[in-house]
Amino acid sequence: METGERTTVGGVVDRFGRHRTCAPGEILFLEGDHSEQVYVCVAGRVRIFLTLPSGRELLIGMKVPGEEFGELSAIDGRHRSASAVAVGPTVVAMLAADRFRGLVNESPELSAAVCQSLSAQLRRANDRLVTRNTNSATERTGRMLVELSSMMMRHGSTSVSYGVDMTQSELADWI
Repeated sequence: METGERTTVGGVVDRFGRHRTCAPGEILFLEGDHSEQVYVCVAGRVRIFLTLPSGRELLIGMKVPGEEFGELSAIDGRHRSASAVAVGPTVVAMLAADRFRGLVNESPELSAAVCQSLSAQLRRANDRLVTRNTNSATERTGRMLVELSSMMMRHGSTSVSYGVDMTQSELADWI
């Protein structure tokens, strides 16, 4: 891997992986599946969710272009902890888990980027857990709007308006 430019997990997966076009609603993987790939959303959006014992789906997050997912199972070798499905027409890059681990082992920059990405995801999950259990619905809605705008800014969106393909039920679950 070249040095001098900022290494991102999504950038590495996009560069070394193969691209796949997904139809709306196409399942990329299901909770409990064996991990074979690490993904990055190249275009479109990917919904990450858990299936509760009742059968209801609990939205964990939305992945937008540039964001990776599936790296946790590739790293620890355990089964998928959540499911991923394309929200609309979506393009993802996929990199074999063993190739991903090899690149992480070869590159201190990539290793640090993986740690930073997982750390940021854990912090967001912790913030959501605290918010969900201590704040009013109005405060939780406000925090979610801030999180969505941060997500847009992280990925260079300068659009004045931004559509989110999400049902009210999914948004409520996320909030």
